[in-house]
Amino acid sequence: MEVVTGVGPTVVSTAYSWLQKEMGPETDPVIIVRFIGSTDFSTDLRTLLQSICEQIAINYRCLIHFLPNKIQEMRELLVNLLGESSFHRPLVIILDALEQLADVDEARKLWWLPVHLPHTVRIVVSTLPNKHGILQKLHCLIHDEDAYVELMQKDRKACSQTLKQQLLSVKRKVTSGQQIYVNEAMAKCTLPMFVNLIYREVVHWRSHKDVDDKSLSSTVHESIEQLFYTTENKLGSHFVCRALGYITMARAGLTELELEDILSLDNSVLGDIIVSSNLKSPLRISYDFIASLKEELEGYLVERQVHSVTLMAWANRHLHLIAQKLYLSNEEDVHQMHSLLAEYFLGAWAGGRKKIFHCDNNHFASLNISHHRNPHHQQSLHGHDKASADKHSYDRQTPEQPWVFQCNLLEPDIFFVNHRKMMELKYHLTRSGRTDDLIYGVIMNFSWLYTMIKIGQFDKALSDIDLAYSFTQEKELKFLATMLRSIKLKVTKNPASLSAELQQRLLPVVTSLPKLRHLLLECDKDGPKYCSIVPLHSSMDVTYSPERLPLCSSYMQIVEILPTLAPNIVIVALEDGSVSTWDVESRQLIRQIDTARSVVLGIRLTSDEKYLVVATTKNTLLIYDNHKSCLLSEVEVKGSTNCGITGGVAFINGFTLSSHHALAWLEASKDVIVIDLLYGWPLYQFHCWYEVTCVQCSPDGMYAFCGQYLNTTTIFHLGSGDKLATMTSEFSGGFVKSILILDTIHQMVMIDNEGSLSVWNTKDITNPKLMEDYDCRVDETEVVGIELSEDQRSILICKARSIEVLDTKIWKMAEKFKAKRSEKFVAAVLSKNSQSIIASMENTSSIFVWRRDSGQCMASLIEISGAIVKLSKSTHHNLLLSVASSGVLSVWDIDIITAMSNIDKTGKPIQSLQLSGREDFVYTMDGSEVIHKWNYSTGFIEMVFKHEGLVENCVLTTSGDLMVTSDDKSSQYIWNTTTGENIFRINGQRISQLLITHNDQFVVSLCEQNASRVWRLATGHKVCNILVTLQHALITTANTFLVGTNMNKLLAVSLWSGSVSKKFICDDGITIINFKLVPDTPDYVVFITSTETVFIWSVADESVCRRVQLPSNFLKNLEDFQISPNGKLGIVLKGDENINVLDLHSGKLRLVHAAGIIWRQNLSRDGRYLVYICFQNCDEDDDAGVISSLIVMRLADGKSIGTCSLYKTATYLCLSQRALNIIVGFEDGSIGTYTVVDRVDATLKIKIATSNSRQIVNNASQKVRPKCSTNAFKTIADCVWRESTEVFSRDSPINVSDSGEPESTTPTKKTELLQ
Repeated sequence: MEVVTGVGPTVVSTAYSWLQKEMGPETDPVIIVRFIGSTDFSTDLRTLLQSICEQIAINYRCLIHFLPNKIQEMRELLVNLLGESSFHRPLVIILDALEQLADVDEARKLWWLPVHLPHTVRIVVSTLPNKHGILQKLHCLIHDEDAYVELMQKDRKACSQTLKQQLLSVKRKVTSGQQIYVNEAMAKCTLPMFVNLIYREVVHWRSHKDVDDKSLSSTVHESIEQLFYTTENKLGSHFVCRALGYITMARAGLTELELEDILSLDNSVLGDIIVSSNLKSPLRISYDFIASLKEELEGYLVERQVHSVTLMAWANRHLHLIAQKLYLSNEEDVHQMHSLLAEYFLGAWAGGRKKIFHCDNNHFASLNISHHRNPHHQQSLHGHDKASADKHSYDRQTPEQPWVFQCNLLEPDIFFVNHRKMMELKYHLTRSGRTDDLIYGVIMNFSWLYTMIKIGQFDKALSDIDLAYSFTQEKELKFLATMLRSIKLKVTKNPASLSAELQQRLLPVVTSLPKLRHLLLECDKDGPKYCSIVPLHSSMDVTYSPERLPLCSSYMQIVEILPTLAPNIVIVALEDGSVSTWDVESRQLIRQIDTARSVVLGIRLTSDEKYLVVATTKNTLLIYDNHKSCLLSEVEVKGSTNCGITGGVAFINGFTLSSHHALAWLEASKDVIVIDLLYGWPLYQFHCWYEVTCVQCSPDGMYAFCGQYLNTTTIFHLGSGDKLATMTSEFSGGFVKSILILDTIHQMVMIDNEGSLSVWNTKDITNPKLMEDYDCRVDETEVVGIELSEDQRSILICKARSIEVLDTKIWKMAEKFKAKRSEKFVAAVLSKNSQSIIASMENTSSIFVWRRDSGQCMASLIEISGAIVKLSKSTHHNLLLSVASSGVLSVWDIDIITAMSNIDKTGKPIQSLQLSGREDFVYTMDGSEVIHKWNYSTGFIEMVFKHEGLVENCVLTTSGDLMVTSDDKSSQYIWNTTTGENIFRINGQRISQLLITHNDQFVVSLCEQNASRVWRLATGHKVCNILVTLQHALITTANTFLVGTNMNKLLAVSLWSGSVSKKFICDDGITIINFKLVPDTPDYVVFITSTETVFIWSVADESVCRRVQLPSNFLKNLEDFQISPNGKLGIVLKGDENINVLDLHSGKLRLVHAAGIIWRQNLSRDGRYLVYICFQNCDEDDDAGVISSLIVMRLADGKSIGTCSLYKTATYLCLSQRALNIIVGFEDGSIGTYTVVDRVDATLKIKIATSNSRQIVNNASQKVRPKCSTNAFKTIADCVWRESTEVFSRDSPINVSDSGEPESTTPTKKTELLQ
């Protein structure tokens, strides 16, 4: 290793001398040079080591399987790659300016620098001798003094000789008179760069040119400025200013084409160059300007390879600094130039989109960035403005800027990363303050996220999201970062599943966090390229952990906690007199106020957060400047002569703030003292009739409402101090606990300590009118909390034993929740949309979320810090603050908590479900006495059908308008699914299976104990009895036969007569294990026997058409068996990790390996896809909460085209018949809906754009939950079945809709041949 103490080209010459002496002239060396500090990226150790490793691998044709994330492993990779060098191809690594390394990863300690090198490797480093102790650390690593070379500064004579040689090489020289001034200049500076700059100046001198002491600069700085001024004079001042400015502000430089494109977008440059009469599309500058610029600055504006792209960049940092000083000093211009660079890398003006051009000298004065930075804005222009804009808009022919360049659209995983966009875009968006473009163009862009994960930059993507959050403080970005961390193991292992993983997490919260809609739609657009499963409705439980801040050892020391306008900032008052302002996210103390060790009674903030007022036990109010934490005033609150305290000291009982006043009152006092916050002195006292218990100021700060004992309230004018009115409630036994001001409807609500309230109309403030008195004193418990909803339509009253919600429109109780006998409520608040109640219970460490409409507990959030003792709400950012017994403050986002309650659940595992023919509703059974009707698009339960007993069977007509059900009480019910009415009930027999014919005219009720029946749906009258017992029966497509098994027989029963028309009898000891109808050929049945033989049986001919023998012991663990529509393929599952595909024509059996043990499968109606759920074997997925996976396989090639993790236990799988939609029922009683979008079949993508679920997501308003109605069964049966007859109490009112087939009075018999 060679160490050069200094800088310059000598570093490179040292390496070449070693190559010539030791390796010989015939070698083919690999030379890697890094000028540290030349760009922002070059100072980062991780980037430096990675780039060296990549270049070594490329030159020696080595394969790097993956780039390590840890810096120590990156160093080990470098050491291993050094061994690839040889005597024929030695390796030289040159690292110039080690002192420029950033001190990240302890880079300046040089622990990463390899010391013991192979014989065919040399590393040459340079450093300044007295910078960061680099040279001293090198001496500790390398003890051989011969390895060090000190570069000494040249004297003037040597510099003159160098200049003379340079001039002679181009056949030039200076006169003796000119030489005098050259010598004077070099006497002041002998740096090599200065000599070169003098050469560039004197090479143009003529012998007759008069020079003086001002003809040459005396410093490098002045010489560089002179070089730039000369270039400006030749090429144009504004052009050079902008061109060099863009190159300087770019993170790593610009390519020639990029600079040409960017200058073509800069109207100020075009205005200087292009004549207005020659304006036409495309409007661009000529490449000649770029070529001339490069020629003028040759040797200083150099080319560098970054990610295999040739960039123009400055040769050293000195040039960069001077260019920055000259061309990037105006902050406004710099901001606008960053914005233009951001537009370019966003591709805002690509694809033929035209940009307005104003031919004037002040481009940015005429260009309104907020209006023109979005090209789509021009589409909103109307009339004359639009015509004028079109007339002056020109295509600049800038290229599209995708995140990746794909070679083949059918192979999306083969791509090249757009490193230029990756490197530049985020930087310029941040510097130009374009937060919306940063959020929507980068962070919430699915292509960016997928590309970062695909190239192994998951952690870098997370750091970018965190950086964007710190820049914008958008809660959606914080949630996105948390969500991505939870799926890191899953998506890094299988990046293709990213879209499905994101979608099923975004769908439950997108109405609460609306800015995530953009990412959801991005997943819809680009996700199907990689994963064909698209979640439409997700029931995934939202995982959420609050921000926690330890305040003290016990909650008893906390006096009060105030939220602020900043979502992560709170103000905390403790018993010891300290008032602290904390950043909850970073857990940092921002500022602290010491109240001279006075015991604090409470703290308040004004609405504008200008003043912070502290009440102490010394009966003083301390008024602080909240932002500067300085004491402005100290005001003593004095008691009056009518104070009710005897034999003791009356402390401040309470105080409140308006915009300009503080109002305080003492214990047992009838007076309220009003204090001016600006000047800090008392203005006057409000004299009330009774002891004051609470005070509330109106939102406009004009009036004060003083609540008192005997349920009395007095209104005062804050400006004058006048008493305006006094109101007393009929319930005069208690005292006013709280006062609510409904300013939008001019009403005031008094709530007493027992929860009773009185409503007053305050339109005439001097004469309030009583509107309503509401008595809530049933449970005789104290009120612990009161809240007025954001829309002022609901009032929540939380008592120790109950929670009541009042409707302010009708002033009646809307809902009431009672606690169990042993439980008490600590506090309760309403969600933002007032549809949920969030509460905590005494001595519990959980926060509960109840739905108001159903009373169902939708979520229980565990507080790991201990039992919750305090709960309060911040209306500024819809946050919930909880204090645990251990003194830990937790800040919860109510929007995310509300999202948890948006998922409907029945509370019991879904056992089976039916999908309506139009696929707009789903009907589920969970083993209870009810059937739930779900809206397929929204995922909400809209209707509940209640039965007398436990529901056992359910069938729907094709249209879905009628539903037939049966329960364990031997009853059958016919329901109108639109109105929910039970229009007919039949009693008498317990049904084992219900079927309905395909024309919706007849119902088959199979019984195990009695005779089964075929009956007409329209009238309820019997068609025939079926005397044989059938199991797993199916109706043929032609509505001719009922096919089922009976012991060792396969029977086809006529639906006309009920008699057995066709049958297949197995030999003794042989049973039929499973059978299926062939969908496209309805008179054919495929069944499997216990002898592991597959039969294709013609019902019409009563003959076996084909027989296939399976391997021995093949059916030992038969789980499922399905047939393709044409009857050619059979899918057999055995409860293992294999899918057995049986060709029924050739008898060949093909095994397809699945991702895990298969639990359920379903074959699509067209036979192209197999949908199955399997259990994962991967421990990492188990750690991430994955229980199973939903997978779609394309049967044509056996390829899995989509995977979606399921984080709940699935209990039912259903595949729709019309569209390729998947419905999964879960153990908690929720459902998830998915669709399959195979990129091979492009027409299926239309489903995403027209999906009702996505239309709701696109809507700016929040999703409105429909009112769920419960429909009861008929208590009296309309018909009773006897053994052979039925007794009707009335005629059936059922109207059966036409299903598309002609109505028939009896089942018809049809026969079709298998083609």
